Amino acid sequence: MNLHRDLDTTQAIRLIDLFFTVYYNKVMRFLNILISFTLVLSFSSRLYAEYRQAPDFSLNDLNGKAVKLSDFKGRVVLLNFWATWCNVCVDEMDGLNKAYRDMKDRGFVVIAVSIDQSKKAVSDFVKLKGLEFPVLLDPEKEVYFDRYAVFGLPASFLIDKQGNIRERYMGEEDWQDRSFTEKVLKLLNE
Repeated sequence: MNLHRDLDTTQAIRLIDLFFTVYYNKVMRFLNILISFTLVLSFSSRLYAEYRQAPDFSLNDLNGKAVKLSDFKGRVVLLNFWATWCNVCVDEMDGLNKAYRDMKDRGFVVIAVSIDQSKKAVSDFVKLKGLEFPVLLDPEKEVYFDRYAVFGLPASFLIDKQGNIRERYMGEEDWQDRSFTEKVLKLLNE
């Protein structure tokens, strides 16, 4: 009888171990996604209300220099969250670079925040594409998720000279589109 009880205990331990290694991780991953999605929905209406002050942050650029969003107050900023592994993000970069080149002398700046884990991958990409605007690193996603509650890539925010979020863009955009250029020029003239 004791042998039978020991086998049942061993089997029970194995079943519990199997549950925790297989199902527990899946359940926890699902709960994390569900909680994140709920938080995004609950904060989104407050966070992105028109003329809402853009949350300030400080991140390092590719040279290790700390750059703050507030350093660009008085300029119109397009804050873009992206990653080298995001094909849609990569597709946008040429248009972002051209928009920056076309309007930088008027006070427009693009700040690209990469959530990549590898600084080298970002650096290699920036060199390959010849990007001229500041590229910052957020591998821990502190600004991406915690400050801006972003839940997908690419995501961009148009910020006016006073530091207010005036427009948000989720997904791929054509940064050469006339309506975007007109919005930026309008903000530059305010």
